[in-house]
Amino acid sequence: MSTSELKYTLFRAIDTINDNKTLKDIYSFISKKTTTDFWETLTKDQKEEIEKALKELDSGAGIPNEKVMAKYKGKYV
Repeated sequence: MSTSELKYTLFRAIDTINDNKTLKDIYSFISKKTTTDFWETLTKDQKEEIEKALKELDSGAGIPNEKVMAKYKGKYV
């Protein structure tokens, strides 16, 4: 899909949205000019929890995603 086709398709998709909150969310997303790393937007506590979880995974204390997904398959969809 060319750039102009993509722009037109996006315009048409956005033009059909009547929900103001959704439009504001889309506008907010596309108007961000920053390249801030999401890590820098986290609080100190959030960063510490992520680092703790990564250490647990590195030590083998994690549960494989496949096992978790198998346990809950069909329960929440």
